[in-house]
Amino acid sequence: MAHGLSVPLVCLLVLIIWIVALVLALTVVRLRHLRRGGSVRDFGVPDDRRLVWRLFRAHANAVENLPLFAGVVLVAALAGRSGTLLDALAVVYLCARIAQSIVHVSPGAGLRFNVRFGFFAVQLACLVGFVVALAWSPA
Repeated sequence: MAHGLSVPLVCLLVLIIWIVALVLALTVVRLRHLRRGGSVRDFGVPDDRRLVWRLFRAHANAVENLPLFAGVVLVAALAGRSGTLLDALAVVYLCARIAQSIVHVSPGAGLRFNVRFGFFAVQLACLVGFVVALAWSPA
């Protein structure tokens, strides 16, 4: 891997870049809202019809889950553990996290919550897989 980074560490960096992209998108949407005469107070009003709220929730959700992924990736790195299983779990986690954010931000109703939950369930399975692989596989 480039610069000696493992696949899970690269995935962690990409996840951080994704969260920064969500912050930038949220900032742009907030500034547009204010320029159109909206109020700062509007940002905290739950309304899934408004992009500013969906971006806020997608960002908050990504930040809430970052420590879990960072934790298992950093434990693996500090323990010197690597391999195709950990690489695959990290890539699948990252893809599910980004997909969940995209679905979260997308307008519409219907199965959106179920789709978001499906991506979240995949992320949880990957985290459990990381823990099991680190705890029960030989060093």
